[in-house]
Amino acid sequence: MRTPASLAEKGRTLKDWLGGHGAQERPFEDSGTLIKPKRSPRKRSALFAACETTLLAHLKAACLWPADERNRTWRIGDYSLYVLEFTPEPGVEVYVQTWSEPDEQRVTFQASSTAWIQPRGGYEHAEKREMLRDYGLEVGGQPHHYEKVIDVSTARDVRALAREAIAVLCRLFGYDGRQPLTYRLHLGTRLRADAVFDAICARDLAKLMRRWRFDARIDENGGKPNLITSAVGEQPFLVALVGERPEGLNEYGVMALRAFLRFTDGIPDGFANSINQDFLTVKAGVDADGDLIVQMPVLLHGGLTEANLEMSFQIWKQTLEEIVKGLE
Repeated sequence: MRTPASLAEKGRTLKDWLGGHGAQERPFEDSGTLIKPKRSPRKRSALFAACETTLLAHLKAACLWPADERNRTWRIGDYSLYVLEFTPEPGVEVYVQTWSEPDEQRVTFQASSTAWIQPRGGYEHAEKREMLRDYGLEVGGQPHHYEKVIDVSTARDVRALAREAIAVLCRLFGYDGRQPLTYRLHLGTRLRADAVFDAICARDLAKLMRRWRFDARIDENGGKPNLITSAVGEQPFLVALVGERPEGLNEYGVMALRAFLRFTDGIPDGFANSINQDFLTVKAGVDADGDLIVQMPVLLHGGLTEANLEMSFQIWKQTLEEIVKGLE
């Protein structure tokens, strides 16, 4: 995963980021000063006017998840954190923040002060906590966080949220513009960007199988370039590649792992059904020759990493070992 970089370091604006392939570039982080300090105190209306345009742009990026931007600027697994903070006195930080995730149409709005963790100065007083409760905020997941859930699905909701954030900072925490009000915008993700296979050719798969300590032979001379033979111990199995995409490139989106178990005296009664009940990843049956056939599909559609593929083959190996051991 890439280390988050600020917009300034990339030489790009937030608008540039939203207009590009944002979902592929998370995590993305930006920070700076939202309101520059002045010597004289300012009214709340003047402070909101000074930061309105930028604050709305930040909150729209953090709190709105447009349906037509799905899988472009956001995916399920993404999240956004936006923090507004100022320092009323040395060693004390006061902040409000929003946490948002897609397909929820709501944000968690939080307010807190570091003075409540390590009491000092006037910000430790219980009066401010009571005022937060009057605003509808209650103690949340962390003891010193006061929070509430707010419905946010439109630009109008974002404007109301922006006004509430400034109101809490000014009315409850005494912000008057004589200190800088800083922001931090973090567009994060719980997804990990890895190289994936959404189709694979037999030659590449055989190379991977050998790396995973499987024997792998391609029957190219027999006119079956999409068929790999291998074995788990003394038990042979086949890997048939199907679902060529696109046609003519010998790249396939589905693997069918298949093993045939032959019995001199016939298959024990109920053995195939027992396998189907005991092993969730494979399907067992009887073929036209009276042999037991055990199969496991592996779908590459949507993309699988090398680690995912290796895990599938290790599960297959363990399953065959357990089935063969049960016959001894």
